[in-house]
Amino acid sequence: MRTIAIVNQKGGCGKTTTAINLAAVLARRGYRTLLVDMDPQSHCAAGLGIPEDRIECHIGDALLARHDESYDPMRSHASPLLWEIAPGFDLAPSTMMLSALEAPGGGLHELPDRDRRLAGLLERLGDRYDLCLVDCPPTIGLLTFSALRAAREAIIPVETGFFAMRGAHRQWETIQTVIRRIDQPITCHLVATLHDRGSHLSRNILMSLQRRFVGNLLPIVIHEHEVLREAASLGQPVVSCAPGSEASSDYTALADWLLSHPVTDSAPGAKHEAEHAPSGGGGRAAELARRIHEMSRRPVAPPPWCKPLGARPPHARAAAPPPWCKPLGARPPASRPRSTAETKPPIQSLIRSAEPRRFGVTETRDGVRFVQPGTPDQMLMIVGDFNDWMAESLPMRYDPVAGVFEALIQLAPGRYRYRIVVDGRPQADSYNTARDLLDADPVGRASVLELEPLGVAT
Repeated sequence: MRTIAIVNQKGGCGKTTTAINLAAVLARRGYRTLLVDMDPQSHCAAGLGIPEDRIECHIGDALLARHDESYDPMRSHASPLLWEIAPGFDLAPSTMMLSALEAPGGGLHELPDRDRRLAGLLERLGDRYDLCLVDCPPTIGLLTFSALRAAREAIIPVETGFFAMRGAHRQWETIQTVIRRIDQPITCHLVATLHDRGSHLSRNILMSLQRRFVGNLLPIVIHEHEVLREAASLGQPVVSCAPGSEASSDYTALADWLLSHPVTDSAPGAKHEAEHAPSGGGGRAAELARRIHEMSRRPVAPPPWCKPLGARPPHARAAAPPPWCKPLGARPPASRPRSTAETKPPIQSLIRSAEPRRFGVTETRDGVRFVQPGTPDQMLMIVGDFNDWMAESLPMRYDPVAGVFEALIQLAPGRYRYRIVVDGRPQADSYNTARDLLDADPVGRASVLELEPLGVAT
């Protein structure tokens, strides 16, 4: 039996929706499918129309049962453990009572094989099913640990929303830590969920996820659909409620990808995959992932308005600076007096300074320098009206010596609005006090940069 854990320590990412609808599609494909709900919130039962007050035997009872040679999960309980949702689709539900089991004194915590109870239970059910999906709780505790122990694959749903980039990175790191502790090979995939194709921010975050998790992000996107909420309220999978909908097509594509990429058992003692190595089986999708992974290692030419920090153009191509820009430290001709505008204090956040590591924004002879603090595990970008608010077009480069992110942009005089995108989250430049409130922009305030020609009074 192929067992897949659907895990994410963050709620609201479409985890249970993915578990229910993926299981329903697999059953319609003719595969005997078992859905195990390890979340005490019992959302799987609610999403499939099963009232919690009718659940007399839940997965927690099966975990606490005596697993000896005579134990039969189908006959060892006074009430049935499994509910038949559709032909070939069964559910092992949970209740709120499950939350007490993993706590000290709850029963499961005291058992010597507490993290292997689910694996032993599924092993006894293995002859009845082809696939098993385990819906994990939105925490990393004993229940999630048990689910990963029983699985050989993990799907991590990641919504393409406001906190997606940082959240996805932390979720990946946490789950990889748990896998290392389990010390068994588990193939992990991320799948983008709740994607709003009409949102510019959502599209940018999806591009960032594709760039950061090359080979681990599935080529399937689950879009945000109202019909998914309607199906859950009716207690039905979307393939039953709206079989011809785009939402049904999304989960059908996800099921088809998983079925076409079976995971083979690794050799004894083999470790799990490297965190960012391409994963999955053979086929065109895997080959494409490998090619994308190789291409991501090649240097990428910066956009025309951005040039590498410290780079100087060849001497033969050296161009004269624009009339509003003069080299730092240069003195005006003796015959021309210094204008008032050249000696006045800097306006707003514009710093005409030679300090190369001053946080914020600084005008230099080579362009406008953006400097932000950060750590190597972060990803910083700049969005603004000078690049159509496209984050992917202007990443900031990390300098490990100075411990800062930098970008150098050539801008003409004028007024610009911009934000710093930190791990997928756009925010104002905290080192620039000038703000511009955009009523139509849901992100909120943007930082303002004003560049004026030298010698021109404001």
